[in-house]
Amino acid sequence: MVVKAIRIFLAAVVLVMSVANILFIVENWNTAQTEAARRSWPFEKEESNRIVPSKAFETTASSVEGGDIDIQVYSSKEKASVIVNGEVVSEMNLERMRGIAAFVLNQKTGALMAARAFDTYASKEEGEEIVKFIEILQDGRIVCLAVKDEAANSLESEVRKYIEKLGSGFIRDLGWRDMWAFIFQRNSKEKNVFAESHQKAPDFDNWAKEVMIRTSLKREQGVASECGWDNNDSNMRRREFCERIEGYGRVCHCEDPESIDFDPPALEDGSRIDLPVLIMAGNRPQYLFRMLKSLRRVQGLNPDMVTVFIDGFFDEPASVARMFGLRVFEHEGVSKKNSRICQHYKRSLTTSFDAFPQAKYVAIIEEDLEVSVDILTYFNQLLPVLENDESVYCISAWNDQGYDYTVHDPAMTYRIETMPGLGWVLSRKLYKGELEAKWPAPDVFWDWDMWMRMPNQRKGRECIIPDISRTYHFGAKGLNVGPAMNDAYFKRHAINTVPNVKIDADLMYKDNYEQEINRLLSQAELLDHSITPCTNPKNFIPDTQNKIYLFYIRMDNTHDYLTWTNVARCFRIWDLDARGFHKSLWRMWVKGNHVIYIGCSASPYCNQKPSDVEPIYMPNKETRPSDENFFAK
Repeated sequence: MVVKAIRIFLAAVVLVMSVANILFIVENWNTAQTEAARRSWPFEKEESNRIVPSKAFETTASSVEGGDIDIQVYSSKEKASVIVNGEVVSEMNLERMRGIAAFVLNQKTGALMAARAFDTYASKEEGEEIVKFIEILQDGRIVCLAVKDEAANSLESEVRKYIEKLGSGFIRDLGWRDMWAFIFQRNSKEKNVFAESHQKAPDFDNWAKEVMIRTSLKREQGVASECGWDNNDSNMRRREFCERIEGYGRVCHCEDPESIDFDPPALEDGSRIDLPVLIMAGNRPQYLFRMLKSLRRVQGLNPDMVTVFIDGFFDEPASVARMFGLRVFEHEGVSKKNSRICQHYKRSLTTSFDAFPQAKYVAIIEEDLEVSVDILTYFNQLLPVLENDESVYCISAWNDQGYDYTVHDPAMTYRIETMPGLGWVLSRKLYKGELEAKWPAPDVFWDWDMWMRMPNQRKGRECIIPDISRTYHFGAKGLNVGPAMNDAYFKRHAINTVPNVKIDADLMYKDNYEQEINRLLSQAELLDHSITPCTNPKNFIPDTQNKIYLFYIRMDNTHDYLTWTNVARCFRIWDLDARGFHKSLWRMWVKGNHVIYIGCSASPYCNQKPSDVEPIYMPNKETRPSDENFFAK
């Protein structure tokens, strides 16, 4: 019996120890997993002694029982929304939208005055934009912030500290796939928080539970109605705008408000250029505002010939355009995605040529472009070439390869076989005579610019482009461009800042351009073909100034871009497809030198290649260098 009892006791001890070991292993595994996830979650978490439990917390500081503005803010993986007095006034639920949604309410009426989305998952700059956005709001506005999907990935500590100073108790702890909502009053003197809630994600692979906060406020006297602005046409438009809309710099500030006059400078002789300008817009009002502010600085622009075309009936972009006193044309959206944009272009082009029957040309500028002060004089000097040279397809303000490290001369222009868009001139003859009748139908899902680049439309004709672009693409939120792509391919594009640039337009006639190319080739110095721009990025182009260099790359036919794409990657220029070439020849500036690249045997200029020179061949995919390792940083 004693032996049996001992055996039972030992078995029990073994069992207990086994269970303890299992629990210990599980606990340590969970800890390791949590630490691994924390290390892998791509945001910096500050050290903090505060403990935030895993369940959602709500605060209702300064809420007023029986108030007459009831506000609910909702944060979840699927949507971020704000409800005022039982009505959804704004909801962001698009699948591609993520980050922090900001809703601004009028403290007097509860009406929605602004709604913005900041992709703090993908871009650090978006966090900085949140700070700028809040700073420009009028004191007194009710601000609601809510996470949609994921917002912590690129939300840096400085932005968190700023929101913390506004009264947030949880922003410092916002982690990967957490949910968070925050309601406060914009007040430059003191914190005024109404409600806040935070829900932690259970683990790395899952999202937190949704968050909903609610508060009730008393109505307050409005701010804009108290501003002592002078009584004039400009301020009448300002009052109408500011009573309903917020988030546009100092436009609505009582003291020293930003001008909304649209009075571009005339040319040196006092005249203006009578060229209809189409502003292609959708529902991105803050982009339109930035674009129009740059447009009103353009020399020679005639405001009476500017029309803002809006794809849909959206109040805010239309209000922005009318605030500047501009003509607005709105039409119902047709089809969807890229086909909708394509139909928007056709409707706008047809309307413009009909509205200006004497105009031979129109200029098309998208809402997400800043423009140079000389964009119209640049176009105007080249219009005779477009008129008289049948080999010219369009004039564009954009150089696809025009980065701040690949351009040099604001007076230099090129002829290229691709159609860049991004600020361009189209002739009535081409549109009415060829394009309008065969424009893609609504059920054909073409990008309009890709369609225009097709051989059936271009027919061997070329576009004229500048060395230094006359537009700058800042739109990081669109159908085809996101923050990451904008940072990689658009952020470092150059835009001309020099006024009154004189263009030698005669060089752009077909025969004259061939003579110019041959002149450059006759003066060019051959580069060392035993190295490549990828193996020797820092010394492939010598450290000289104002010299002409030439190198040949392998290009077996006119569609063989294998080596060129690798060259483009190593020079950190556009490498997603081949653009900006003329007869398989590319031109750009590197380290202050004019560099010419020729693809052989595809280019007719290969007849000038020495017989003992082997074109550079790079068949293996190269890695695009990071910004910090780029030789032209």
